[in-house]
Amino acid sequence: MSAVANTHPVMTRAATLRRLASCCALLFVGCGGSSSSEAPATEGPALVASQSGALVEHVRALLVRRDALRQRDPGSSQLAAGSGPALAVAAGGAPVAYSNTNVQEVGVDEEDLLKTDGNSVYALDTTGLVGGGPASMQLLVHRRDANGDIVPVQTLALPVSSTSYTAARGLQLSATAQRAVALAESLEPVGPPMPCPPEAVCIAPAGLIYPPYQLKSSVDLQFLSLDTSGNAQLGDKVAIDGRLVASRMVGHSLVLVTTHAPRLAYDLLPGNATAQQRADELARLTAADVLPTWRPAAGTVQALVAETDCYLQPNNGSLSLEITTITVVDLATLTRKGRCFVGGTEGAYMSLKSVVLATSRLPYHVLDNGRIVYQPQFVTDLHKFAFDGSAVEYRASGEVGGHLGWDPARKPYRISEYDNGDLRVLTYTGDTGWALPTDADGAGAPPPSPATLTVLREATGERQLKTVATLPNSQRPAPLGKAGEQVFAVRFVGDRAYLVTFRRIDPLFVLDLSNANDPQIAGELTVPGFSDYLFPLPNGLLFGVGKDVTAGGQLGGVKLGLFDVSDATHPQAIDARTLGSSGSISSLDFSSHGINLLQRGAVTRIALPLSLTAAPFAANPTHALQRIEVDTQARTLTLAATLSAPPAPFVDLWGDRSVQIGDKLVYLSHGQIVTAGW
Repeated sequence: MSAVANTHPVMTRAATLRRLASCCALLFVGCGGSSSSEAPATEGPALVASQSGALVEHVRALLVRRDALRQRDPGSSQLAAGSGPALAVAAGGAPVAYSNTNVQEVGVDEEDLLKTDGNSVYALDTTGLVGGGPASMQLLVHRRDANGDIVPVQTLALPVSSTSYTAARGLQLSATAQRAVALAESLEPVGPPMPCPPEAVCIAPAGLIYPPYQLKSSVDLQFLSLDTSGNAQLGDKVAIDGRLVASRMVGHSLVLVTTHAPRLAYDLLPGNATAQQRADELARLTAADVLPTWRPAAGTVQALVAETDCYLQPNNGSLSLEITTITVVDLATLTRKGRCFVGGTEGAYMSLKSVVLATSRLPYHVLDNGRIVYQPQFVTDLHKFAFDGSAVEYRASGEVGGHLGWDPARKPYRISEYDNGDLRVLTYTGDTGWALPTDADGAGAPPPSPATLTVLREATGERQLKTVATLPNSQRPAPLGKAGEQVFAVRFVGDRAYLVTFRRIDPLFVLDLSNANDPQIAGELTVPGFSDYLFPLPNGLLFGVGKDVTAGGQLGGVKLGLFDVSDATHPQAIDARTLGSSGSISSLDFSSHGINLLQRGAVTRIALPLSLTAAPFAANPTHALQRIEVDTQARTLTLAATLSAPPAPFVDLWGDRSVQIGDKLVYLSHGQIVTAGW
C-alpha cells in the first residue's frame, strides 16, 4: 500500500475494521518491545516427512521450549512470519476478447472481487460488511446480451456469520467446471478480553471499538454452482481453520495456502500451573488438536490433512506454532488433496507448475514505534512443491539471506520461476528499512535496506534448492539501486527483471538474467518519481504506475510512465503523465488487482480507478475510472475519457475493480456495477 493511502483524509469503516483485526491479531501473540530466543539449528531448511506420531512429538517439544522462554522472559515478543487475452463466445455466437483483473503469472488466476468468463460477470458487493446493521454480502451477476450490452440478471445473497467479523477476499471462477467460490476470512473472539502483555505497547482499551480479544480465525469457502446460462446457486459452505495466505486457480483446480495457529490447552494453563499439570496436558495432546479441519456447514467435520501428509521443519528457529497447508480442490468434483508443514509462511508464489512458500527461519521484533527489526544474518527458507494440475508434492527447500520486505501483498512479486525451473528471489538484507515511501523522511528515519538477487536451482534427488548465483557479488559489486535508495518495485519477465528504487529521483534498472550463473545489471534509466507496479507490454514496452515526487521529496500525483526496454542496455522513457496533486491515489495503492489490461490489435487498453485531488490533499477528490491507451507500434500513451464512479458517501478505492469484454467496460465501485462502451 502506498504511503499516500495512509495519509489521505478519507478513512472508511472497512479500513478501520481491517486495522483493528490486525491489531487484535498482534495482541494475540504479543506486540512491541524486544526479546531474545534460543539459537536455532542452522544445518538447512529441508522439510522432513512426518511419520505417525512424529508431528505430536515435535509440537510437544516446541511447547516446552516456548514455555521455558515465557517463564524466563514474560514480556517476550515472538513474532514469526504468519501467519495474452482469452476469447469467449458471446451470446450472438461471435468470439470476443476479454480481460480479468491483473495477475502475477499468466494462466494462474488469483482471487478478486470481480470476475468474468467473457459472457457473464460476477461481482462481490461487500458494502454490507461494514455498515451499522446486520452483516451481509451479495453476488451480483451481469451478462452480455444479444446486442453485446452488459446487463444485470441476478442478485444472490451470500450467507454471512452473525457472530464473526467477516472480511471478503474475493471470487475464484471456473467456467469449465460451472462453479465459482466466494472466499472470505472470519475472526471470532474467544475467551475473555486480553490484558496488555508485560512490556508491550497497547492502545488504551477505551479507545478501541472492539477490545483486544484472542481471536479464532477461519477461511470461509462458499461454493456456487453455475447453470448453463451462468446463473449462480448456493452450494456447500465450508470453513477451514486458520487464515488465508493466498488462493490460485489453474483450470478447475483451486489451490489454497492457509496457516493455522492451534489454540492448545497447554498454552491456556495458568502461570502457576504445576509441572504435573503441564505434563498431563502434553500427554493428552493429539494430532487432531494440532491439525486444521475442513468443516462443512452441513456435514461431518474432517481433518484438512492427515498427519502423514505433513512435513516437519526441524531447523526453523521460530517458537510460534503454525501449520501451513496447501490444499488443492477440484471444482469439477469437489474432491481435495493436501500437504502441510509445521511453520508459518510469509509469502506464497505459484507458477503453472510449482508452488513456492517463503518462511522466516528466525523471529523478528516490533519496536515501540511499530517498525520491524530483523535479526542480523536473517534467513528466509523457500519450500518448493511441484504442481501437476491436481495435486502438490514436496520437491526441495533452499535459503536466501534477508527477507521479502514489509508489505505482504508485494511479497509474491519478489519470487519468480523461470521456464527451466530456476527460482529468482529478491530479498532485503538490512536489519531495518523503508516499508513505505514516507519512512525515508523525517528525523530518525532508518537507513534504506540493501537488496540481493539470488538464483536457486533444484538439485536432483537431494531435496535442495542450491544457490547458483547472487547479485551483487565479488565480480559485480555494484548495489541494486543508487546510494541512499531502496528497491521499491520489482517485476520478473522472462530472462529479465525490472527494478525501481525510491528516494527522490529514481532509476529504473534492467537486470539481465539470461545467464543464470552470471546475472547482471544491463542498464538503467533515471527519471523523477517512482513506479509501484510495472506491466510488460508488446514490442519491448513497459508501463508503470506510481507517484510523482517533487524536488523536495514530497509525494505528488499519480504518475503513469511508458518505457522502451527493447534494448536492455539503454532503457528509455517514452512518455509520462502525472494525474492530480498530492493525496491522489489509484486502486493499485490498495491491491495489485486494481488495474486491467486488454490487447486489441496494436493497442493496449488499460483501465485504472483513481481518486484525484485538484490541490495538495484537497477535499472532495474526483473519483473515476481512467481509460488509458498505449499504441505499442506507434509507441504512444493516450489518456481517454474517464468513467465516473457511482455516487457514494465517501471515496474508498479498496474495492474498485474493472474488466473489459470486447468493446465494453465493466466498473465495480462501492458494490455497484457501472457499464459503458470503451
